[in-house]
Amino acid sequence: MTMPHTTPTKMDDDKRNDDRAAEDDAPTLTGSSSSETATSPPMEQEEPTTLIRRSTYTSDVENNDCLNDVDASSPVMYTGSTTHGIVHVIDSTSKQPTAHLWLGNIQFWPMVVTHFRVKNYDTFLFTPYSSKDNWGEMNPELRISGVIVPKGQGSEAASSSPKSAANKYSVANKSKGIRSYLSIIITLSLIACAVVAAVVIVVCVRFHYEYKMDLKTGGMHCADNDTGLFGEDQQQCVAPEKKMGLREKTAVLFGQEKKSIEEHAQALISWLEKEGGYLHPKLQMRRVDPSDQKSYFGLFADEFIPKDEILIRVPQSMVLSTSVAFDEVRTMTCGTVRTLINELKLKDDSKYAPYVNYLIDTQPPGCPSAWSEAGKALLTRVLRPSDSFRWVDEWVPPAWSGATRDFLTRVVGAPKEIIELPPHDPLPWLDVWHNDCEGSDDPLEEYAALIVIQRSWDAKLIPVLDMMSHGNGNLLNTAHSDVHDIDTDIELKAKRDIEANEQIHTSYNMCENCGSRKYNYGTGDILREYGFVEQMPQSFYFEGMEFGFRVDENQKESGKGKGYGMPYVTDWVNKKPSAENVETMEQMLEQIKKTKAKELSVNYDNVNSYEWEMIKSYVNALENGLKAAVRGAQLRKGDLMRKGDKIEVIGTEELADTEVVPDDGSSDDSDESSDD
Repeated sequence: MTMPHTTPTKMDDDKRNDDRAAEDDAPTLTGSSSSETATSPPMEQEEPTTLIRRSTYTSDVENNDCLNDVDASSPVMYTGSTTHGIVHVIDSTSKQPTAHLWLGNIQFWPMVVTHFRVKNYDTFLFTPYSSKDNWGEMNPELRISGVIVPKGQGSEAASSSPKSAANKYSVANKSKGIRSYLSIIITLSLIACAVVAAVVIVVCVRFHYEYKMDLKTGGMHCADNDTGLFGEDQQQCVAPEKKMGLREKTAVLFGQEKKSIEEHAQALISWLEKEGGYLHPKLQMRRVDPSDQKSYFGLFADEFIPKDEILIRVPQSMVLSTSVAFDEVRTMTCGTVRTLINELKLKDDSKYAPYVNYLIDTQPPGCPSAWSEAGKALLTRVLRPSDSFRWVDEWVPPAWSGATRDFLTRVVGAPKEIIELPPHDPLPWLDVWHNDCEGSDDPLEEYAALIVIQRSWDAKLIPVLDMMSHGNGNLLNTAHSDVHDIDTDIELKAKRDIEANEQIHTSYNMCENCGSRKYNYGTGDILREYGFVEQMPQSFYFEGMEFGFRVDENQKESGKGKGYGMPYVTDWVNKKPSAENVETMEQMLEQIKKTKAKELSVNYDNVNSYEWEMIKSYVNALENGLKAAVRGAQLRKGDLMRKGDKIEVIGTEELADTEVVPDDGSSDDSDESSDD
């Protein structure tokens, strides 16, 4: 330990000896822990290894900060009651990097000091802390590089030197190994079939340990090293490397200096007027709550607007489309993507500058194809769970290898049928861009491809018009002209009377020009292409069963009560569900229940909050929709009947009606909606 040095004043030898003795009894440090270095004085003297110095780092443990009456820049002796925290190991010469170690018990302090002094470290400070996870959150720049928690927690680990401690651990481990080996030999010599039982027991115990560690470490990857800090076996956990999705990449690509969405909205309106377009004077682009900057942005009516009035007119000169003479409208219009790429690169010099700047500053790609690798993997596991055995699915941690899973399926378990949940192919768009359009993996180009998917009307990007939110049922209050007619301006009209403060909505699947989307494009497809879960009403379609259904909320005129807000089926699509279809939907519900317990109870993979909440929201919507469909299909004539109630079958030439009613909540099933 480096000692502070001062020039003594004139005094006799006894006085100097007394001063030296006082310094030996209470040595001090001169270095600041914030710089993590100490100045080497001309004189050096090691302080006792049992002396614990408190660092100046802030602790999250109450009543353990002993800096109230001293200079905060100088470390003092630690006298707190907390026995675990961070050890700061410092080389005052700065020849070696400072190490921050988690100390599981303060009794191992002498061993730490002894061990690192051999490696020429001379300054040791202690910060009491509640857990290493909290330290990592509060001090991300000071990463914990080691964990000091020897497997043996007895007095010998605390009192002996590193070498003797390692020897004692080695002897103990060898003794245990010999006893275990003899026990196995005796067992095998007596009963041959005990081998199989022993293997199963070992696998189960190992699995249980891994499963508990998976819960404890929250998705951290842990492994046993051969030797730890003191020669003993030690487990270290390392966070998995996070791979950014396109959403994060574009945030980095476009930078942080951005105009507000309100500024961009005003620029778009000015551009619209300059190009000869029109915005109804009673419409306003604003947040749903102007006083809350976190509330969502949209188009709202400030005053009452009667039916059939023109709300917006967008001239063809503002429409961004493909520059190719003929580009077949496929799953992705490659020509429109390339046009947008060129305009994004021009930015302020673009003909569409107000629009492209609005996109860059305010519209990150939100569809699952743009999500992080962890978010994509979680969505895939939720929609398409493992097809391994039931016992394996319920117990084996996700990080275990396929070989282990295969072994367990041969030992125990029963086959399990897996049903793929909608939407079909939830992560297609970057592959489509790379393969069908022969596009590159440049983040700017991938961004343009997903923006075309999310905001275009087939091959056209229509500024201002694409700022409307999606909504069906009572929310849908507009209708637009044919966007493919290049000879006339695009007009948006009020489909019905619009009340003051009502938001303006269009529909991505139920509009007058949406074609077959009305019967095969539902809530899951909207998540896949637009990156959000639509409000009620919602639609779900199942390719394997060749049918679907639409659900809405049960809004009772009499007010809230049992069943209020509960989803019910308004329409069957293509056909009524058969008994086999009902059984399949019940299997889906059972599968969703287990998937939620396994994948969505704890965010093990640290999926970002946007993706995590979107997945949970969609799974809950699908679960509630399936429950409503099962209830609606099982209603018999005379059950909860009311005159005039019916569930129509749509999407076929002949509409078949059945005289059953939406569930009004009078059944005894109390678990009608998912916990969110």
